[in-house]
Amino acid sequence: MKRFRKLLTAALVTAALTATAAIGASACTTIYVGGNLVEEGTPFVARTEDYGADMNKLWMITEAGKWNAGDTYVSCSAYGAMEWTFTHDSYRFTHFTNDVFYDGTCPECGEKINTGNPEDFHYSYTEFGTNEKGVSVSATETIHGNDAVKAVDPLVKTGEKGGGIEETDIPTIILAEAATAREGVELLCQIYDTYGAFFESGVFVCDQNEGWYIENCSGTQYVAIKLNNDMIFIEPNIAIIGQIDLDDTENIIASEKLIEVAKQAGTFQGDEAENIIDFKASYADNSSGNARMPDGLKFLNPEKYGQVDSQYLDANNEMFTISNVKDGKIVPLYTNIEADRELDKNDIFNFYKLSSVGKESNQEIEIFQLFEDRPLETGTVGWVGVGNMSNNVFVPYYPMLLTDQYEGYQVSTATVTKTSEKPDSFCTWTTRDGGKYVVYPENWRDSYYFTFEGLGGYIKYAEQITGQPISDADKQYVLDQMDALQQQLNQEFAAMDPKDTTKVGMDMAKRAHEKGLEMIDYLLAKAPKSSFRDVATDSWYFNAVNYVTEKGIMSGVSQDTFAPDDSLTRGMIAQMLYTLEGKPEAGEPAFADVATDAWYAKAVAWVNEKGILNGVGEDAFAPEEAVTREQLAVILSNYAKLKEHKAEDKGIDLKSYGDYASISSWALEGMDWAVNAGIISSKGENTLAPTDDATRAEVATILMKFMESF
Repeated sequence: MKRFRKLLTAALVTAALTATAAIGASACTTIYVGGNLVEEGTPFVARTEDYGADMNKLWMITEAGKWNAGDTYVSCSAYGAMEWTFTHDSYRFTHFTNDVFYDGTCPECGEKINTGNPEDFHYSYTEFGTNEKGVSVSATETIHGNDAVKAVDPLVKTGEKGGGIEETDIPTIILAEAATAREGVELLCQIYDTYGAFFESGVFVCDQNEGWYIENCSGTQYVAIKLNNDMIFIEPNIAIIGQIDLDDTENIIASEKLIEVAKQAGTFQGDEAENIIDFKASYADNSSGNARMPDGLKFLNPEKYGQVDSQYLDANNEMFTISNVKDGKIVPLYTNIEADRELDKNDIFNFYKLSSVGKESNQEIEIFQLFEDRPLETGTVGWVGVGNMSNNVFVPYYPMLLTDQYEGYQVSTATVTKTSEKPDSFCTWTTRDGGKYVVYPENWRDSYYFTFEGLGGYIKYAEQITGQPISDADKQYVLDQMDALQQQLNQEFAAMDPKDTTKVGMDMAKRAHEKGLEMIDYLLAKAPKSSFRDVATDSWYFNAVNYVTEKGIMSGVSQDTFAPDDSLTRGMIAQMLYTLEGKPEAGEPAFADVATDAWYAKAVAWVNEKGILNGVGEDAFAPEEAVTREQLAVILSNYAKLKEHKAEDKGIDLKSYGDYASISSWALEGMDWAVNAGIISSKGENTLAPTDDATRAEVATILMKFMESF
């Protein structure tokens, strides 16, 4: 366990270094690990669905016979409305789908489609699943073909029976129709041949006996490879099938015109005479898929790949692409990716916690673990994660034995709203549109998806939400809590009677859901809280207001109001410095406009005696007059001289500010001191605004800087 934790920590640190890479909504990430490289001797097929953030997903079961032989299935109109006629009564299968129940509207096509009749269920962005025959289909991975190829072989958006097959219809049709993985991949190839493809994608079709991975980068051309137990590959929204000898018909299925189309496009790379094509080079580009590929390689083998970055991988695709050619001869399919250890399920899980992989765009993932030597019903284990995987767990199931699912997977919710104003309710944050609060639906706590989307999002963006980031200690606490739960789930599943998978799985999911909410509540309890209703926790002056009020230097204008934008008077600043000094003995005020029983009388007398703040005439102090920024600078400069505080001169020339000329001559020395001491800074657009009234928020910030500097 110590070795595992050390590896995880190293990988997370490595990933954090590249976490700033820009990753869009299409950030699905695949990893395949062959059984000979895994401690349990079983292959793992894994892929996240990343389809933007903050839209609820549901986990469902479609019962056998949903469609009868001869029935027509019409896909979502947002993706071509493909028409498929079923060849037999459909099989039972599990699947994820968009939430179409909340208001009966498909979030893809916008159509009102939910009539309340289960027979009318609208399959909206269906992903992942296993059918009663043991065939599993992953979510599809969006990839991109090059423009030259797509000009010759365009994607099929319309046709006699709608458009080509869209990514999200692949699981629905294959799971309903296919009795084996081979049958499933051959059916998909047949659909590409006859209907074409609406989008480019990569997808797994597998069962306990064999697995296939297929890529298409254009309308009708494709390559499918039969997976073996001696390879690892990572696929972050890029084509990864490289140099392939198409004569290896036992392990390769390809479209008949694969080479011909690439030649017509002028992009063919390979050896036509030997029937060899570099599919990625011919049909896509050399992209390695940004930070996710180097992060994944470093996770698997930090010593070997520690210096590898995206730029290097873009120039050296052979480090990660799949091939069956060496020295001009057909060999078993392989990649050049090597792990530095025998992997186990925890390694697969923790791959999805890398900061470039586990993030707010995650919607769900099902990792298929395939056992060749078991009965059909237990030959596939589905490890299910829902929501942001950065601080999450995988709940295991035998999908073919499931009769029901945890209610938190099926709670219908509204979508989020985004606002520039911080809400009173729970929220996360998005960097899009200049940065906005992401307000969760009212019943978000009932939703498994929103719980873990919220946990990961809050941890990542706490500073934007509250003004204070989550501490490293608290981040690690959450990781440790989730890891401890994951190990419990692993152990309980190993000891479980398979026939209890529904009951045990529902209990595990419930406990995971509760743990996620517990972690959110733990972090919310530790979040900074404002004592004033007009001081937001994410305001630039929040920490300063807390600081000066906790020190007793300033207080609110009422029990729950600070009035940060109000000005501050000479009497107030005198009282603040007097309080800061510890309220020493002072005489009577020598000013006609300061009564001896005024709350600031002693303070005025003291600041006048010490030469910190003098009167404005022969016998006037003007205690109710607002203090300007330049006046405040002079006052604090005088106080610093009294205390013999020496500030480091930063070498800043006041003349570098655009409004230098507006600084009063008597305030130049004080402003120069305050700016170079870091006490007063630009108010925006390279201006000091010396004659502006100092607001209470500004004074709080300036006093905090002063007190922390000396």
